[in-house]
Amino acid sequence: MIAIVNTDPNWGIGKSNELQVRISKDLIRFKDLTLNKVIIYGSKTMQTYPKGRPLPNRTNIVLTRNRELIIEGAIVCYSLAELLDKVEQLKQEANLESEDFIVVGGAMIYEMLLPHCNKCYVTRIDQVLPADSFFPNLDQREDWELIEQSQWYHDLTNDLNYSFLTYRRK
Repeated sequence: MIAIVNTDPNWGIGKSNELQVRISKDLIRFKDLTLNKVIIYGSKTMQTYPKGRPLPNRTNIVLTRNRELIIEGAIVCYSLAELLDKVEQLKQEANLESEDFIVVGGAMIYEMLLPHCNKCYVTRIDQVLPADSFFPNLDQREDWELIEQSQWYHDLTNDLNYSFLTYRRK
């Protein structure tokens, strides 16, 4: 699996169930990286999507503890074990690779699935923003290494700088 996330320098990813900041080029990159892939996320993350619906042109898997939750256009899994079984099933049925499964949030889902990820695409902003949810700090983990970093770009809308980083499990 691969994780994709937007973080501030403290690895903050959100505040009050919203992204800290929306950067146009980051959203385009997210679309490019996830189109025609399987994306895995929690129900709170889905609520941040347009109209609170699964994203089009992707297989959407929602991991939730709410056993009453049924989502049209998404596969709903109620436990980590069920999710991992579904991933294996999709790999076989659709001839998919691990890289076709992309974890996109939120914090609890990242925490649960990071041990199953081998790569992480991080959009790093240069300003610390208010946050109440965080991504694990890959720079402090011995089993992850930074393998690529883009130049810094400036986002005029939010008046901040950002860079695209790629981490790989050692």
